[in-house]
Amino acid sequence: MKKIAILAMTAALSLAACATGPTMSEQDANNAISAAKSELKKAASENYAWRDTGKMIKAAEKAAKQGEYDKAVSLANEAKKQSELAQVQQRDEQAAGPRF
Repeated sequence: MKKIAILAMTAALSLAACATGPTMSEQDANNAISAAKSELKKAASENYAWRDTGKMIKAAEKAAKQGEYDKAVSLANEAKKQSELAQVQQRDEQAAGPRF
């Protein structure tokens, strides 16, 4: 019985360690922010940047300066995704028209 309890405790601790996952570094945050800025620049060049994407990048930069690298990467990745979707939306709307 004692062996099972020890095994269960070891398994629980192992799962808890895996659940937290690796944390992001300053370099990860800088790379993600740079990628987000690049995509925003592409969307802006097509006059199709979404309203809050730039604000999201600024929030990511602020989080990175405060050492919150996980938050910075998450925000930057979301901003990048928004810029990519804005570009898709622009292409779709250019191709839109009546279908007879």
